Amino acid sequence: MAKPGRDFFKGKEVLFVGYSAKNNQFSKMVYQAFMDNGMKVYPLNNKADSSYDIKVYNKLADLPKIPENAYVLLNRENAKSIVGTLAKTGVKRVLFQNKKNVDADILQECQKQGMETAVACPMMIYGKGMHKIHAFFAGVR
Repeated sequence: MAKPGRDFFKGKEVLFVGYSAKNNQFSKMVYQAFMDNGMKVYPLNNKADSSYDIKVYNKLADLPKIPENAYVLLNRENAKSIVGTLAKTGVKRVLFQNKKNVDADILQECQKQGMETAVACPMMIYGKGMHKIHAFFAGVR
């Protein structure tokens, strides 16, 4: 597992897996932090009946392109089920939201699939204000 930091994602594109209508404010904040750092973001959520104020893709097949970087905001069960699919579509690096969303088996599967992983809230890496302080104490910045 890699140390999370600004250099974890290579390139300027990220697939945001699990962009949430339920946690819309947090998803918007993370989306904006990526954008403010010059990244093109491809939000993905398979719930077609959800309402968003930005374009959120329902299927990987709908994306104009699949980046090599992914940020995963899914529960453990759903994270486990998407790892193989991400690897098959060319994702090389995966940032999981936190340790509640990932376990050793998922991280091992990612490694087996050739994907680099890190576990951290992207706001500690790309956010401002209090997020920078949190990152400092967590050893991310």
